[in-house]
Amino acid sequence: MTKLSIIDAGFLLIESPSNPKHVACLQIFRLPKGKGPAWLRHLLSDLKQSSPGFPFNQRVVMKNPLKPKLVQDDDIDMDYHLRHTVLPRPGNDDQLWEMTARLHANLLDRDQPLWEFHLIEGLTDRRFAFYTKIHHALADGVTMNRWFAEAGSLSPDEPDSHPIWQTERTRQAVEKNEPSYLQLMLEGLKLLGGGVQTTMDLTILSAKLIQHRFFEGHKEVTLPLSAPHTPLNVSPGAARCLAATTFQLDLIKSIARSQKASVNDVLLTICDLSVSRYLTEHGNETKEPLVVYMPVNLRSDDEGDGGNMVSLLQVRMASNHEDSLVALQQIKTSSRTAREVFSGYGKPAIQVYSLAIALLAQAEESLKLDRLLPPTNNLIVSNVPGPKQKLYFRGAESLSAYPISTLAPLTSLNVTANSYGGTIHVCLVSGRSAIPDLSKLAQYMKQEIENLALATGVV
Repeated sequence: MTKLSIIDAGFLLIESPSNPKHVACLQIFRLPKGKGPAWLRHLLSDLKQSSPGFPFNQRVVMKNPLKPKLVQDDDIDMDYHLRHTVLPRPGNDDQLWEMTARLHANLLDRDQPLWEFHLIEGLTDRRFAFYTKIHHALADGVTMNRWFAEAGSLSPDEPDSHPIWQTERTRQAVEKNEPSYLQLMLEGLKLLGGGVQTTMDLTILSAKLIQHRFFEGHKEVTLPLSAPHTPLNVSPGAARCLAATTFQLDLIKSIARSQKASVNDVLLTICDLSVSRYLTEHGNETKEPLVVYMPVNLRSDDEGDGGNMVSLLQVRMASNHEDSLVALQQIKTSSRTAREVFSGYGKPAIQVYSLAIALLAQAEESLKLDRLLPPTNNLIVSNVPGPKQKLYFRGAESLSAYPISTLAPLTSLNVTANSYGGTIHVCLVSGRSAIPDLSKLAQYMKQEIENLALATGVV
């Protein structure tokens, strides 16, 4: 039996039918030369014979909702977990994304191990897709990316690529002094039952945030409940809408270098300019800068796979959208300020702070306080580095890999980027009622990267 960490268990605690907490990846492949539908059916049959290892063989036990645990399931129904879909003609990308949006809206069954795999065939140009989703309590985006990279091969001649669920994973042990949710929410300074260092870190971190924001006047420092109200800050609802776009990684890096910024800064700027443009065109221009949640990986290279080792930093976006380079510089400053404020503190303290912000947003949604209180954030933007080289799965070339994330309470837009083979694949997830024309926002992102490239003179 495995105890879940604070962050891992948090994804189970705040999950609801209108806000599923799983993450996924849509991989698009091209059939090996000379292979067709029969090859795919044989592949699916063979994959069903691949026994799951940890954490894919684990089922959640929630006798105490505040202390969920994982137990091994020795009787896994692979026909349930592995599914097959054939798109009707013409099998275009719009059909694929519409199908994936419906799959992504469905909750994972907690009576089963929390993952599903869908083989989708019928795409044009001899293509097929894998849609794999797993509960966020079991893995974050960085972990999933690593698993998919390990499952692929560098050669099309490798016949025995293993699916991500087959390899046994190790999970970093949870600290014995880690608090339960009950302790966390009711015991205040005793939240770690003796974790003095974390308590001190949280106290100093909170004081530092207040000092920077109010006493030193750093507007770049973002406090909870300081985001402007926007149409994005509504309950996502059960239905999902997905859209995608791609950027060349070298182009993003060239723009970043020209402005002494990071790739993340450029991605945040593209998102900010696009979302602000979208809101303005729909008559919802904001007077204050947007606030973005930016997941940051806290895992070091020697720490085990599985679970979540992330913090959610709040980053204030640009106040100037007329000049894209000014916007980039403002976001660069805000992003670095956010990282500096949180630097030097232990991982437990930063994770507990992130969880507290998430629970605050959940309480705001559950108690219908969004009309009285400002949102904690406006959208989520994350960037996950992936494999640099092209991969194959049993001879099939992997053309693209799109990360599909989850939505936060009262946050109906998530933008997640994943680099693969020199291309950044970006997936936008929204509540269908909040942003029904999500593809327009994806088009704006494509246009904004072109505008930045022209403004910086890199093209």
